[in-house]
Amino acid sequence: MAALAPSVLSARVAEAHAPMHAPVYDRLVPGRPESVGLSSERIEDVFARIQRRVNDGLFPGAVALIARQGRIVGHRAFGTRVRGAHEPVTLDTLFDQLSITKVLATATSALILVQDGVLRLHDRVADFVPEFAANGKRRITVRDMLRYAAGLPMDAPFLEDPDDERVWRRMAESPLEYLPGTQVLYSDLTYRLVGRVIEVAAGVDLDTFAKERIWGPLGMRDTTFNPSAALIPRTAATGYSEIRGRVVRGEVQDEQDYALGGIVGCDGVFSTAIDMAVFCQMILNGGRYGGVRVLSRQVAAAMVSNQTPEVSAAETDVSPLSNLLSTPKGYGWELATRRFSSGGMRLSRGSYGKAGGAGTFMWIDRSRELFGILLTNHGLPNPFDEIGWSRMLDAVGTGEFFDGIIQAVVDE
Repeated sequence: MAALAPSVLSARVAEAHAPMHAPVYDRLVPGRPESVGLSSERIEDVFARIQRRVNDGLFPGAVALIARQGRIVGHRAFGTRVRGAHEPVTLDTLFDQLSITKVLATATSALILVQDGVLRLHDRVADFVPEFAANGKRRITVRDMLRYAAGLPMDAPFLEDPDDERVWRRMAESPLEYLPGTQVLYSDLTYRLVGRVIEVAAGVDLDTFAKERIWGPLGMRDTTFNPSAALIPRTAATGYSEIRGRVVRGEVQDEQDYALGGIVGCDGVFSTAIDMAVFCQMILNGGRYGGVRVLSRQVAAAMVSNQTPEVSAAETDVSPLSNLLSTPKGYGWELATRRFSSGGMRLSRGSYGKAGGAGTFMWIDRSRELFGILLTNHGLPNPFDEIGWSRMLDAVGTGEFFDGIIQAVVDE
């Protein structure tokens, strides 16, 4: 493995307030809540609240999973895969993860390439995507992109253009919204282009790379871009698309990413709660699971540590959407705050997670060795703005879910 430059791969582990050599739970196993310091009664209350939301019609269906210290203490399915259909959600239902793709696939793949010496965090994006050099972007690095500090806008949709290669070129040529390295701005455009860098560097598409280097080795057999026909019956629908003229099921809901073929760096992965639990435990273990090391301990620690301390500030945490867009970030990951985080208000300092715009969420409380996963088929907010995002979080009850998990802890 190539040497990793400390200046760009600084783990900042001290800021995370977690031991470098925390216990490793090599494989997830079922367990009773009380065996790991959780209350069964309170866990049941968490699940009952999800069921009430489904009964109230706030979203059609969900799967929730709770694990601590390597034991899955709760794994429950609710409602239906398709609104109005008699097709119950099962524990192995696949959900459209949208932006959780950024960690399940993209950031992890990029860091694997860094470990391999194929990519360096200080490499310039324009060395892989030449059109990116336009509009003063020649000096922007892979690290700038991974930590959402490249200065690119949130998105640059070109749905009216049927030529995919021209769309990619136009995206790469997009002008800056602010000077690189001066501000955090969560950006689908940024991560689409990170996916492009990975594909150029690796010589295969992102789906192939992630299956070969992440999901396959970890046994995440139901995690994929563009689910096959055999998987569609197990996939939850996210809603009706006016553009496609049909209910979206087994296709990425975002229209731009669907138009680009569904394999992009910002969106497109489908997965189950149990596969995502394996991924969470791998990260919690410092990059390994089931005898397989995906990331080095140093790289795994860097991925979930604050990589934006000089360009993000607490005053940006003033609403749910501003929390998503502008608060501190790791490489791909969102970092917990005490106010408007989708992970609620009770996670320990140093916790991290990721939200998916169609109503999927995972958060890891490192110091408590605990994580929760809530997958719903709510679908993208329409419109996707301050009001729409807040309403979706309220409907899904993500803060209530993660706060409820922490309130179930009885050994501290």
